Amino acid sequence: MKKVLLFCAAAAALMLSAACNKGGSESGSAVVLPAAKYTAEAKKLLLDESSASNPGIVSIEFTESGRYIICYRTVLTKAEATVSFMHGTYTVNNNVYTLKGAAEGTVTVTGNQVTINLGEDNIVVTYNEADKYPANNFYTTIARAWNVDKTDISVNFDGKSSVGVVKTGCDIPAILKELESKADVDLKDEEFAGYVVSEINFTMSKTIEIAFTGSPVRMPVAGPITISENGSVSYELTGSNGVEVLSGSASGKFDLNPGLGSNQIMLTLNTELTTKSGKTYQGKVSFILSPKAS
Repeated sequence: MKKVLLFCAAAAALMLSAACNKGGSESGSAVVLPAAKYTAEAKKLLLDESSASNPGIVSIEFTESGRYIICYRTVLTKAEATVSFMHGTYTVNNNVYTLKGAAEGTVTVTGNQVTINLGEDNIVVTYNEADKYPANNFYTTIARAWNVDKTDISVNFDGKSSVGVVKTGCDIPAILKELESKADVDLKDEEFAGYVVSEINFTMSKTIEIAFTGSPVRMPVAGPITISENGSVSYELTGSNGVEVLSGSASGKFDLNPGLGSNQIMLTLNTELTTKSGKTYQGKVSFILSPKAS
């Protein structure tokens, strides 16, 4: 697996450090949001991969904001298998989840079995349900889909003062191009065409997922996330698009009291940038997030 750019793996939650430097978290009150629309129906199903009827699906997660995340195994070579993700929206009625998006069909949950119909024969597999965070104000506020309102990244390059870029949204190639121009380094921006973040999901089932828009079409990345009630965060993302281009771990901290706009929260993450020559630079990436409509 080649290490390309941990910032992109870190492009998973948003905080604006410039705003943080103004002391915004010292005023106002913490953001507390009502539970997202599908919180009662949300769950992550860990499928029995040893079952002969399972075609390679690792898990199916129904998020609090009405998104689904299907994790499935793909085989790149005979000796290597990796995972990819499909993303879309769902509605639910009497434990029947109707999927729209990258995968379309129904998923019916009955007892400890799930029946999957995505346009072919029914697949019946047993499952276990993943653990969840406690249903308190902190976690129910975070567990939803978020828009990326603004991205702020600063990097310490050799022989230069910290170089920073602030952009509306999270257009990864545009951010890298501006950093390249300011710091006179090559950050492989051409490998990230299409990686424009459309939304970030945090779930009660301890998953982070990033979905993209742009051209060419890019598959989402996802992985496990640990969020403590003091706001500290650590996670690891995986995903492939034929060739692994986004992978890595990051740590940081949420701020639910940033003193910004209505219902905006922030997250700052430690990050690394890697050049084409393999040199790595340290920095921080910060994001502002606002809740996305379910």
